[in-house]
Amino acid sequence: MAAGPGLAAYRAVYDLVLDKSEQASDLADLSGRIVMEFTGSDCGGYSVALRFVTEIANPDGDRRITDARTTTYEDGDGTGFKFTNETFVDDALTEESRGIANRTEGGVAVSLTRPGDKKFSLDDSVVFPTEQIERIIAAGKSGENFMQIDVYDGSEDGETVYGTAVVIGEGSNASHDVGDETAAEEAGVAGLQHWPVTVSYFDQETAGEQMPIYVMSFVLYENGISRHLKIDYGDFTIVGRLADLDMLPVAPCP
Repeated sequence: MAAGPGLAAYRAVYDLVLDKSEQASDLADLSGRIVMEFTGSDCGGYSVALRFVTEIANPDGDRRITDARTTTYEDGDGTGFKFTNETFVDDALTEESRGIANRTEGGVAVSLTRPGDKKFSLDDSVVFPTEQIERIIAAGKSGENFMQIDVYDGSEDGETVYGTAVVIGEGSNASHDVGDETAAEEAGVAGLQHWPVTVSYFDQETAGEQMPIYVMSFVLYENGISRHLKIDYGDFTIVGRLADLDMLPVAPCP
C-alpha cells in the first residue's frame, strides 16, 4: 500500500470463478468469494480481516466447500505482526495457525500458540504482508519492474516463509480501463496510479530451481486496493472480479 495518498481503509468483495480456459480434468466447476476489510494507519498499525470461500465440484458432481479465515494486525513500521488463520473444509477445521512475530536486532522472533506452542527465528530480510505491498507500490512509483521479497504471513503451519518474485508492469492513471469492475470507478479510485503486478510464491525449503506454489496477478492501486485478480495454482486458475468496494474512514495520525 503506499506513499502518495497513503493506504486506504476499505472493504472489498471479489466474486470468484474458474478460468475455463485452463480447466483441470478433475475440476468441473468452481465459484466463491473473497471479502477483505483493511483498516488502520501507519501510526496506529493495520488490521486485516479476510474470508476466502470456494465451492468446488468434480466431474461426478461431488462438491466441497473450503472456507479460509484470516485476521491479522501489523505495526505501521513493520516491526510486529499478529495473526490467526483457520481453514474449514465442509465445516470441519483442517488447518489452524496463531501467533505473533516481532522484529529484533538479530532477525524476526516468532511465537506460535497454534497448531502448537513453538518459538523460532526468521531472517531479518523477511517482511510482513502490508510491508510487502508497500514495497511493491514504492517500486512501481520509482519505475522498478522486478523485485524479490521474502514474506511471512503466518499461514499454513505458521512456520512457512515464502520467497516471492514480483513483476511490475507499466503504471497508468487511466480511469477508463476498469472494464466490468465498475466498483473501482464508483468508489473514486479508478483514476489513481496503478500497475499490473504478478507475484510468484515459492517454497523456501525447496532447493534448486523450482516451480512456484502459486502465482497471483492483479491490478494494484497506489492506495493499496487491487482488482482484476487471478490466482494460478498450476492445475487450475481462479479469476476474481472486484464486485463491491466501500471506502472506510482512516483515523488521522497525530
